[in-house]
Amino acid sequence: MDSPLALLDPAWERLRQTEELVLAQADGSRSSLEAALAGLIGAGGKRLRPRIAVLAGGMLEVDPGKLVKLAAAIEMLHTASLVHDDLVDGSALRRGVATLNARWSAAASVLVGDFAFTKATGLALGTRSLPAVEMFTRTMALMVDGEITQLARKRGIQSREEYFRWIGAKTAALFELAAGGPALLSQDGETAFASARRFGYGIGMAFQIVDDVLDFTGDPARLGKPVGSDLRQGVLTLPALIYLEDHPGDPDLAAIVRRERLELEVIEGLVDRIRRSTAIDRSLETARGFVRDALEDLWRLPEGPERLALEEIALGIVERDS
Repeated sequence: MDSPLALLDPAWERLRQTEELVLAQADGSRSSLEAALAGLIGAGGKRLRPRIAVLAGGMLEVDPGKLVKLAAAIEMLHTASLVHDDLVDGSALRRGVATLNARWSAAASVLVGDFAFTKATGLALGTRSLPAVEMFTRTMALMVDGEITQLARKRGIQSREEYFRWIGAKTAALFELAAGGPALLSQDGETAFASARRFGYGIGMAFQIVDDVLDFTGDPARLGKPVGSDLRQGVLTLPALIYLEDHPGDPDLAAIVRRERLELEVIEGLVDRIRRSTAIDRSLETARGFVRDALEDLWRLPEGPERLALEEIALGIVERDS
């Protein structure tokens, strides 16, 4: 008989199995670095991407064993990308906790991230599905390429088009994998794949836009990082870009585009101006547009409790506060 939790949440049992598999990837018994990764995994998080994967797989009646391996691979890939992102960005905090690069050397952080990447790849190979593995490796390459492109820019992001390409690679690609990858494991994969992939892309784009809005409007205690972190790192996200469109002569934004470092007081003033402008509401409306498009694709997929849960996730993305 299904447990009460399983009856309320169609993803519950598969998520439990996924969590066990993820935690088993690093037990911390071999080295202090593996212990660091085990601590990072054990700290939890939203587990949003594997949740999307197990719901999509349940909706499409995917073999549970293969589905759990793919969901765990996606969460390990996400973890690996966070380790490297924190190092590249020089971030000292992640969810209010000191990052690996704040506690260890840069070399150690690279190795922990690489270790997580290898574990993720091994889990993906465990699906024994060539199409799914190919999508997994393409996603991994796209995520890395997106960050390399951003680092190699002599000037910062200056347009919405550049921004959308960047977040499409660094964030939306993994959501695409989470929603579309299970379709490649299903018997009806070819007909479901395109809609599932586009659904993942849409909610992934919305998720990152909301993240970038919260960088201006969120509670630092809930976010685990100071407000305006992106501007402090010299990165213009959608709210700043919309503000720039309306105020092309703003010297502080122009300086950030030129990758000049600004005093903290200047950045705080810029954050306040953006927060009081229409850029926040317009950014959220852009996110809602991506969600609407995503739902159009979701509604082409089989009905059932999993689809309802995916719809709830999509609708909740713009309303979240952390």
